[in-house]
Amino acid sequence: MVETVVVESIMKLHRCEDCPIRCNAIKKPHSLFARIHRWHKTWWPGWKIYQAELRSRRAAGTARA
Repeated sequence: MVETVVVESIMKLHRCEDCPIRCNAIKKPHSLFARIHRWHKTWWPGWKIYQAELRSRRAAGTARA
């Protein structure tokens, strides 16, 4: 229960799905934004939580597009 609340609060505060750096990195995978995103996601705890949430949604069949 507590873990769910923490995940939801992090997801609301740090919207990885809508992150401007991530969006630019997807559009231009060889850009500076892509390099920053690759570096940033290696240590950002919010990214790891976001990825875990995506995996759990896919497993439950409720992944957002």
